[in-house]
Amino acid sequence: MSPDRVPEDTQDSAGTASGRAYDSLASRYDSLLLENPVLAHSANVSLGLVKKTMASCKLLLEIGCGTGRETLELARQGKTIVACDPSKDSLAVLQQKARHRGLSERILTRNLTASTVARLVDEFGRHAFDGAFASFSLSYESDLAAVPGQVWSLLKPGAPFLCSIFNRICMSEIVLLAPLLVPRRALRRLEGWTELPVDRHSVVVRSYTPGQVRRIFTPRFSLCGVWAIPAIIPPHYLHLLVRLSGPLRPSWEEFDRRLNHRWPFQYLGSHTCYQFRATE
Repeated sequence: MSPDRVPEDTQDSAGTASGRAYDSLASRYDSLLLENPVLAHSANVSLGLVKKTMASCKLLLEIGCGTGRETLELARQGKTIVACDPSKDSLAVLQQKARHRGLSERILTRNLTASTVARLVDEFGRHAFDGAFASFSLSYESDLAAVPGQVWSLLKPGAPFLCSIFNRICMSEIVLLAPLLVPRRALRRLEGWTELPVDRHSVVVRSYTPGQVRRIFTPRFSLCGVWAIPAIIPPHYLHLLVRLSGPLRPSWEEFDRRLNHRWPFQYLGSHTCYQFRATE
């Protein structure tokens, strides 16, 4: 099997598979952020980048909103968000939270994947959005190359697009797992795809190098910034190592933030966050 080849039975149903998996997890997803320190740290870093990048935007497109952690924060700042996700149950949780916080008028939910967001052109028109973001969601797509053109068609010229994508090389994973004689777990993302357990389900997640991502998004977008999420903290399934660090954890997380935008660490994290700008 070639490095980038995904089993055929997983290619066409990526959106359905991830939506079904996160349907079963929707009611408990928020608690996972509290239980897993790596997920919590990654979510906080991502939220900070999204808020900073979208600071001057009013109408936003969110791809893969989940239960709405970032959605609700941006709505609270007075922005209007069209929040898309393949999981209907996650959208239901988001809608309930929005009603509870009085933010329903600012959050419009749509049951769409990244590869189908162009359907929004019929509803909102071409180049209607001031900005867009996709936090940790694009790697579930069977064909990332289908995404840039669709997102571009919805964004105003010069509008920002922020996305976090599963990275092909994660240095902390290799360093920590190779000595433990688990090289397959440490290196399998190098094959270009891996299976991620989500509750009782298993979904395919694709990994990309920064060079691949840049080529896929050119010429629709120009690259403005790159961050690792996280940079030197291990992936979420190794969260026990972070938990065992005890009082050193805040310092570890702060050091991670200081390094996540610096070369070469920005290219060696579990996920890479790319800040693009839509071309004219």
